[in-house]
Amino acid sequence: MKGFYFLIMGSDTLDQYRVFNTKRAAVGAYQRVAEELNRYGQEIHGQIHIAPSAADMVEYPDFVLSLGPRGGVKVELT
Repeated sequence: MKGFYFLIMGSDTLDQYRVFNTKRAAVGAYQRVAEELNRYGQEIHGQIHIAPSAADMVEYPDFVLSLGPRGGVKVELT
């Protein structure tokens, strides 16, 4: 069964997610928000959960996202 990529950013909870069909799309959405906040001296972290549906999503993320020190997004497997 195909999984979806659920993006959670900052202090959002598991029920406050954005869903994407690809990991690349989820990372891109995070990057746009993180770079915009970075322009104002703020920072935000993200999580990607992979699951067949929102009901199947677990508390612990599959990937943790942060903005890299030289630009770009650090995607770390958990």
